[in-house]
Amino acid sequence: MSVAGTAANGVLQRIFAGGRVLGDGAMGTMLLERGVSIGECCDDLNLWRPETVAAVHTEYLLAGAEIIETNTFGANAFRLARCGLREKVREINLAGACIARRCVTESLGGCVAGAIGPLGVRVELSAARAAFAEQTDALAEGGVDLLTIETMTSLAEAGEAIRAAREVAAGLLLVVMMTVDEDGTCLDGASAETAAAQLTELGANAVGCNCSYGPASVLRAVERMRGATHLPLAAMPNAGLPGMAGVYPVSPEEMARFAGRMVEAGASLVGGCCGTTPEHTRAMKEVLGAMARAGR
Repeated sequence: MSVAGTAANGVLQRIFAGGRVLGDGAMGTMLLERGVSIGECCDDLNLWRPETVAAVHTEYLLAGAEIIETNTFGANAFRLARCGLREKVREINLAGACIARRCVTESLGGCVAGAIGPLGVRVELSAARAAFAEQTDALAEGGVDLLTIETMTSLAEAGEAIRAAREVAAGLLLVVMMTVDEDGTCLDGASAETAAAQLTELGANAVGCNCSYGPASVLRAVERMRGATHLPLAAMPNAGLPGMAGVYPVSPEEMARFAGRMVEAGASLVGGCCGTTPEHTRAMKEVLGAMARAGR
């Protein structure tokens, strides 16, 4: 096994043995800073601006991220169809996985998580499962180490994503994260406890919460989930909701303080979502390192 492969296995073992692992942060908002236009299909950049995507991955790895997510959050058939790219599902996902794999290999450490987001439309469950299966198959072909099924607003849709993954990539570990409102309740009305229990029963390997209304809402959800599942927990909040000027309010220092509280609440995987940057990752790394040194 390669050095990079050994490192990836070590990271995965830590998550699923109850250790602590640091994930990356936002991809979309980082691409906007690099000149990508609002409304442009970020997933398609895997094909025509791969060096830009790789630069974001590398920044997060240098900041201390141990898991990077592929630039494929919206690379499913329904979202890509809106951009006229329906026929490029496999190509875009495969390229996203290969770009991330190359970055991890060059850094000699870390894992590649295939990012799968919601479909963005309401469809029959069979159609949802087919779309998730198509995306999952391409990510698996690209050699991802695990899948992050994230920002799920509906337990029904999350369930179809899990079923699809089990059908076409049974060997991949699944981290499944819901998004919640300010009170820590899923957007389909399910409680955080219900979500954790159902996702566990459906076959997730880790469950949790991402994006949402910032770190406080994610922390509330994780605290509630802890008593409803034996699985490792994941917490990857956004940096709050952006203001009129598009500025996200949660600083790296504040995000790092919440990261510590999320670990204390039982989270094994922590990281960021929209509006977070490598500076947020670096600050979280410092806090988690200090906690480890203190035996916390």
